Amino acid sequence: MPNFKAILLTTDLSENANAAVPYALELAHRFEGSIQLVHIFEDAAFYAAAAASEGMLVDPSEWITSSLRDRGAKLDALAKKLSETGKVPVTAVLRQGHAATEIVQAAKDLKADCVAIATHGRTGLSHLVFGSVAERVVRMSPCPVLSVRPLEIQK
Repeated sequence: MPNFKAILLTTDLSENANAAVPYALELAHRFEGSIQLVHIFEDAAFYAAAAASEGMLVDPSEWITSSLRDRGAKLDALAKKLSETGKVPVTAVLRQGHAATEIVQAAKDLKADCVAIATHGRTGLSHLVFGSVAERVVRMSPCPVLSVRPLEIQK
């Protein structure tokens, strides 16, 4: 019988990431467990997008510090909301690095019993170019992975 007391719920802070939330909350509730809400800040990718949108006048260290602070605040607010909504303990975990690698490392470090992750449902060229974080996590995870497609993609 599986014991899913320690759930690692990933988020990129997008609407698509919310697809895995009800499943993680239900697992944590059923097994009287807790959720570690993990967001990975991929600074190199995000910096390139910010530099392109704001011109090359952006100071990288200042932008990264500001972005980390902003994402940390959003993550903390989401963790608090989920904890109140699901009536289970939810802790925010902000890490920096490559998403799939850091999610797998977080699962190891936090001794997760299960990883809950939403997929973006990319196909074709987009999938080939960007790959799939969820796919990599499934291949490398030290524990079971619950992969959930967002509803608009399922239709």
